[in-house]
Amino acid sequence: METLLFALFAVGVFLLMLVILVVVHEFGHFATARAFGVKVLEFGVGFPPRAFGFYTGKTPVMLHPQTRFIGLDGPHDLRPGQRVKVGSLEDEEAGLVAFQVELHVHRRFMERKEEDPESDFNSPVDHLLWHEGKVRSVDDGSFELADMLYSVNVLPLGGFVRLAGETNPTVPLSLASRPPWQRIIVMAAGSAMNALLPLFIFAIMFMLPQEVEVGRLTVTGLLEGGAAAEAGIVPGDVLLEANGRSIERRLDFTREVNLNGGSEMIILVERNGRTETVSLSPRFDTGDSRWLIGVTVDLADMRVESRSRSLWQSVPESFTATRDLLLLLKQSVSGMISEGAAPDLAGPVGIAQMTGEITRDGGLAGWFSVGILLSINLAIINILPFPMLDGGRIVFVVIEWVRRGKRIPPEKEGLVHLVGLAVLIAGIIAITANDISRLIGAAG
Repeated sequence: METLLFALFAVGVFLLMLVILVVVHEFGHFATARAFGVKVLEFGVGFPPRAFGFYTGKTPVMLHPQTRFIGLDGPHDLRPGQRVKVGSLEDEEAGLVAFQVELHVHRRFMERKEEDPESDFNSPVDHLLWHEGKVRSVDDGSFELADMLYSVNVLPLGGFVRLAGETNPTVPLSLASRPPWQRIIVMAAGSAMNALLPLFIFAIMFMLPQEVEVGRLTVTGLLEGGAAAEAGIVPGDVLLEANGRSIERRLDFTREVNLNGGSEMIILVERNGRTETVSLSPRFDTGDSRWLIGVTVDLADMRVESRSRSLWQSVPESFTATRDLLLLLKQSVSGMISEGAAPDLAGPVGIAQMTGEITRDGGLAGWFSVGILLSINLAIINILPFPMLDGGRIVFVVIEWVRRGKRIPPEKEGLVHLVGLAVLIAGIIAITANDISRLIGAAG
């Protein structure tokens, strides 16, 4: 029963965190797209099928004498509150002009019509802006449409922003019609938001009162042949500073060791009432996947202090903390590479377990810490030049830019992203299977 309750707790805190990270990521795409005049059709949390949603916005749409109505006898049948789908053209003077308006009573919207060779209002349907929503108001010769959909979907592992004409520049207000530099900004904005989120979280954490155990970090033992022993550190030494940073607790020292892994580290110690400096280089331990110097320490003269920082202190310190975290990630990867160790990958199951354990043991601060790590990892992974990810889409825009506007055909780009998606899903399944196997083994 206890195991089941923990599993439910772990899944709950992980999904809550995932929703927040996804919303932040997608908001980056959403905000930059709107700033550049791209039509945003939907902001979705989770993946379909849709659980519920609502329409907002005030998009003016002009009517034309040749506007085609389906399910309506004409413009006089338009009423506020009706849900309609509109295929619009773009007129430089009038804005959006309805080519077709269809009432939602039909099982599915139609997007094809027989073209009248004598009509001057024909357009290939692929070149129209297809947007749907609820009629807000009707005027003589125009109506106002709430066509921005915010949706919550059944599958909680993700989210999306649906933009007009992502690969078709002929669609009015489309992403593909924007200059390459604007499209790159829109595609990179999700990762940028995830990279900036830790600044906000750190600032909140620093402002919240926290009970902190501090004291004099004293060396109690040494690993024979370790970096500390070779540098001359002896039991009884009190660690005062590491590379100029004050040491008051184990976490301070562990952070400095990992930040300086593979390079020289200057430690100020107190020995027999005198201070001395010691120089050493931390070594990477593949078993613990971190940098170590072979020192066993204990916190002497320990006391508990309640600490919090003001807003003016928290903001600059959040930048320092985020920088250090990025350096720690870089140090971990470089240590694994230098030792030829394989990275310890985790899928959704493993990440949920880790989130649950750290949140259970560390409370809100622990949950925030996992959120910071996942947000930075999400930012890095999404910007990688891999098909289907934001970085992979940016590659195609850069290629177009280099080729002076000559685009790779959408169907070919789509095929590349499809293959990338298949590889990505296969990788997630494999890692998840390994997570489950590890959990079963641990339980046995």
